[in-house]
Amino acid sequence: MKYIMSMVHHNPGEAPFESIFNDAENLSAYGYNAQVFKHINTVITFDKLGLDLFPKGSEDRKWLDSFTQSLVGEMKQAKAAGKEVYYHIDLFVLPKKLVEAYKGEILDENGKISLEKEMTLELHRVLIDEVFSRFPEIDGFIIRVGETYLHDTPYHIGNGAVIYGDKEKEKAQFIRLIEFLKEEVSIKWGKKLFFRTWDCFPDRFHADLNYYLDITDKIEPHENLYFSIKYVALDFWRRVKWNECLCKGKHKQIIEVQCQREYEGKGAYPMYVMSDVINGDKYLKKVVGLKDVIDNPLIDGIYAWPRGGGWLGPRIKNEFWCRLNTYVLGKYAENPSRTEEEIFSEFCREDLKLSKKDTELFREMCLTANEAILRSRYIEEYDKTLNESFMPSGNWMRDECLGGMDQLGEAFEVLYENNSIDAAVKEKEYGLSLWKKVKEISEKIDFSNSLDGEFIKITAEYAVKLFTITVIGWKLMAEGFIYTKTGKADKKLFEELLMEFDRAVEEYRKLSENPICPSLYGLEFLFDQKGMLTTINNYKNDIL
Repeated sequence: MKYIMSMVHHNPGEAPFESIFNDAENLSAYGYNAQVFKHINTVITFDKLGLDLFPKGSEDRKWLDSFTQSLVGEMKQAKAAGKEVYYHIDLFVLPKKLVEAYKGEILDENGKISLEKEMTLELHRVLIDEVFSRFPEIDGFIIRVGETYLHDTPYHIGNGAVIYGDKEKEKAQFIRLIEFLKEEVSIKWGKKLFFRTWDCFPDRFHADLNYYLDITDKIEPHENLYFSIKYVALDFWRRVKWNECLCKGKHKQIIEVQCQREYEGKGAYPMYVMSDVINGDKYLKKVVGLKDVIDNPLIDGIYAWPRGGGWLGPRIKNEFWCRLNTYVLGKYAENPSRTEEEIFSEFCREDLKLSKKDTELFREMCLTANEAILRSRYIEEYDKTLNESFMPSGNWMRDECLGGMDQLGEAFEVLYENNSIDAAVKEKEYGLSLWKKVKEISEKIDFSNSLDGEFIKITAEYAVKLFTITVIGWKLMAEGFIYTKTGKADKKLFEELLMEFDRAVEEYRKLSENPICPSLYGLEFLFDQKGMLTTINNYKNDIL
């Protein structure tokens, strides 16, 4: 692969991750030749315009100087290690004072920075020119449209560059924006431009082939223009089809892969995903993996996130599961003639120092864990009604949160109508049995030559105790939901399950006494919505 790119996506608004993948030399050992950072656009002064947006001595200026220094430092380290350097940029994001000065020329009737205003593009010409003039070592940009995270940039304001609503207007806006960026970045400055088709809609730029081609076919290819596309049609979920936009059209592409799944524990419990990513997920209607497209002439690289995605926790104190995924992906992109299993075994031999027998056991453990995640987190009886094209499982488990009926209401309605609530609960029980098998296997492996052995065992125990909670929680929610439909409930069973649930939560929370254990899931809320525990308590008040 021409581009084997890595970005650590730090949690917005929080202290940056302490990660081996911040270090360019470590990336070399994992096969990566390019490093991606964020927010270079926010240290641009726009001095050419004659405005003093960051006056000397001001808090604005202190922030600007400090942030600039940190960006220069990361840039220098990456270049010293021989890496190409790219910056991920959200559009549109501009200094608050600049927007105030030009508001009459760049804002629409809703107060949003507008692509339709010529001055908006002119200001971005100034921005792009200043970036490459001041930092010529930068090799290009990765552009995202759709979300603008401002948590780490207190003196800036922004909004998405494309207004969603009318599809034909959306497409016209994308074409105008990409043509502008191609002219200013790819042609004028000779820098690489990777435009992310990122979104979470089944019928938009990222996942709808006709939509994708309606835009990209109207843009003349250029050697410095690429489109960056996730290998899945939605976000990094299971039970979602392969992205049919890959290998289509006339433009070069890179493939995005997340190595620390925000929806699957973030490495707090065993998480090996590269077998499915590379070989294809056997549970999908059409089994496609990287190995099936890696030789396509349109595919020029992969864009990996070794850390990050999502928000909050769980927070890990050991990057082992991220390292394993990142290594296998990087080495495969470096030499696609090798198999995923061959590279996996190499990692076990060289990093974990495992014998051939223990490598076989560890692989069994990893593949069993992958199946356990599918059975524990996803909902087959509900997800199969979504045709691999919509968010599976109501997203009831994500980041550090266990959700309740605020997330699962629609799924339970479908399960109830199809008389499959019991089947969904049994699926959760089966998932727990697999996690117990994972833990048993972990205890058979000789990790004595590895620094990660104890952590691996803790993550297996973490999974058993966490998913013990979710199994009992699902039983309680099923009882409560059926009560809302029928007015009937087995109060004795509900009380017994409540006691089991409390004991399971207590056992799970004891894990935090171990200093190497990842942080725990919260039960009461999933962000601003009710979580599992809140739902259970509501049912408790109704039934008892």
